[in-house]
Amino acid sequence: MENECITVTIDRITFCNEQSGYYVLKASSRQHPQGVTVVGNFCYIQPGEEVRVYGTWACHPNFGMQFQAIKYTLLKPATLKGIEKYLGSGLIKGIGPATARRLVETFGLDTLEIIEKEPDKLAQCPGIGPSKADKICSGWFLQRSIQDVMIFLQGHGISPAYAIRIFKKYDREAVRKISENPYILAHEVSGMGFKKADAIAAEFGITGNDIRRLKAGILYILTNASNDGHLFLQEEELLKVSMEALAVDERSDLEKALSVLVTEKRLMAREFRQQNLYYMPANFRAEDGSATLIKQLAAMRREIPRQKIIEALDQALGSHGLKLSDIQQMAVESSLTHGFMIITGGPGTGKTTTLKAVVSANKALGRRVQLASPTGRAAKRLAEVSGFSAQTIHRLLEFSPQEKGFKRNQKQPLDCDTLVVDEASMIDMQLFYSLLQAVPPHASLILVGDADQLPSVGAGLVLNELIKSEKVPVVRLDAIFRQAETSNIIKNAHLINHGQMPILTVPDGQSQSDCYLVPAEDPEKLIGLLKNVVQKSLPGRFGYNPVIDIQVLTPMNRGKLGSMNLNIVLQEALNPPSSEKDEFEHLDRVFRVGDKVIQLRNNYDLEVFNGDIGLITDIQSEDQEALIEFPQGAVTFQSSDFLDLAHAYAITVHKAQGSEYPAVVMIASTQHFIMLQRNLLYTGLTRARQTMVFLGSRKAIGLAVKNNRQKMRNTVLSVLLQNMPE
Repeated sequence: MENECITVTIDRITFCNEQSGYYVLKASSRQHPQGVTVVGNFCYIQPGEEVRVYGTWACHPNFGMQFQAIKYTLLKPATLKGIEKYLGSGLIKGIGPATARRLVETFGLDTLEIIEKEPDKLAQCPGIGPSKADKICSGWFLQRSIQDVMIFLQGHGISPAYAIRIFKKYDREAVRKISENPYILAHEVSGMGFKKADAIAAEFGITGNDIRRLKAGILYILTNASNDGHLFLQEEELLKVSMEALAVDERSDLEKALSVLVTEKRLMAREFRQQNLYYMPANFRAEDGSATLIKQLAAMRREIPRQKIIEALDQALGSHGLKLSDIQQMAVESSLTHGFMIITGGPGTGKTTTLKAVVSANKALGRRVQLASPTGRAAKRLAEVSGFSAQTIHRLLEFSPQEKGFKRNQKQPLDCDTLVVDEASMIDMQLFYSLLQAVPPHASLILVGDADQLPSVGAGLVLNELIKSEKVPVVRLDAIFRQAETSNIIKNAHLINHGQMPILTVPDGQSQSDCYLVPAEDPEKLIGLLKNVVQKSLPGRFGYNPVIDIQVLTPMNRGKLGSMNLNIVLQEALNPPSSEKDEFEHLDRVFRVGDKVIQLRNNYDLEVFNGDIGLITDIQSEDQEALIEFPQGAVTFQSSDFLDLAHAYAITVHKAQGSEYPAVVMIASTQHFIMLQRNLLYTGLTRARQTMVFLGSRKAIGLAVKNNRQKMRNTVLSVLLQNMPE
């Protein structure tokens, strides 16, 4: 079919895939007054804009006639309706739908010209004072600069959602820098990735064995490995995977690229047992540096008279009315005399009581004690259960967005004599190294955690490797206390950990338990039951708030029973649209007041970190801003910040690490066969404080219990510790 050209005004964006840049647009024109659907890849498009589109007509089996765009040209909005839609789309900070309407009513077709060339006149518009006018002008000129970048990238398939990130990174140098080496997008712009950069590079003639491509590809492979938890790849594996991923045949070219990367110090190599191991530099420094610092801490001993230890113990127990078992008492005594130690154990084994006694005993000796956890929720819970103030590791180390690093380090260590860190299984290698660097030479570091939980989201296997090394003191709490024996949650956690099926109660309206199984296998039936359990059953029987108290967990993000789809279902059920709730669209998602949300990546500028869960308390649609209440306080999010935010009615088990909830509903379906592992089931169960509901099948739970084949992670921390001279 021959290509046609149509000129349309974009009325609304009905769908956008931010990764591919694929859009479905509802548009109108003189030739198509009833409207037309335009589909294709667009880079820079907003409601209200006029677009000249080249392409062909096609009939979609479900959606009817559509115009499939091959290329397009942006035109300035030329109608009052188009200008109003364009300005009110949230494109420019300071202008929302209401302000856009007033501007167009005041200045008509000259509105855009006045904003650009005569901004002083903006104050003539009702409701716009000097401050608002300045805000509009700043937003307009920022957007014009971004537009230059986006027009340059148009046709390369880059999503408009990344426009602001690219502009913030390179400013007006963006076009020059990207033209010289498109691969900088993969390494320096969060979320872009190698494949997108590689496609752009091909259009600049950078293909095949070009050394820029090979170097970028090797870094991409190692970055992916790091995202999978590995600190390094062996040389043979790295070359094999790189040859396949880059579709190159010449191994020697890759070896040369590898050598150049090491020379440039963009990769680090370690010779280990007749093999070369290749690391990203930060991972190498973290593993190597941690081994040295751990050895120093573990070698330190404090000579304290026995009488003083007994007095400190008595004071700690008396102040809280605590009673300790022999093994708990040994843990407390070790914390007073050792420079480094680990306290580990499962639920109900007295970790919290021991931790509280450790802190009190150290304080009784006049030591300055600080407490920390990897996440905001974990820190808040630590403070609640211990009775002492606690904070996240990032806040403890005082991250500086300007310097892109922690203020607390070896030059400016923490002001403490004892540092206690809970939920240590969540700490990845790089964060652990930063923590170790900030511990004063005279201070003690005490890690508390459950080594049987899922490993950290970031690279490394810190807690397990430390225990495995047998070079640091470890106290294992393995006896379940009598008061915990009545909890089926705790009993089942230990059954699962020992490879046995949990004892689950099927609700019948009469049986009492804190651990239930609601049987279902068909996804549609399961989703219907999920809505009923969260909306009615748990709130009705136990008085839980469906949004705040109940957390739905699932093994995966994608699929019908993945967190992405379940969030759509649960948002509609628990926080439906209402005229009383402000909301705004961000790409193909709707965020509204009352939504539970989760941060997906560390945002050091906002001091919000991966896994932090908050509640949207206010939305300013004019400024495309939202106020979100996190455990550490309220934070204002702008439109571009929502790229790293997702709804949190349902989250993956990995994202729930370090948190506890009054009630947990966990999906256990054979659809998630690939993810069904013992430590995943164990971690999900131990997130529940009062009530646990498995929603799925006994078969899926049985598969998880039997599967104890944990995915190995490439790390040699334990060996480094073992091989260090005494």
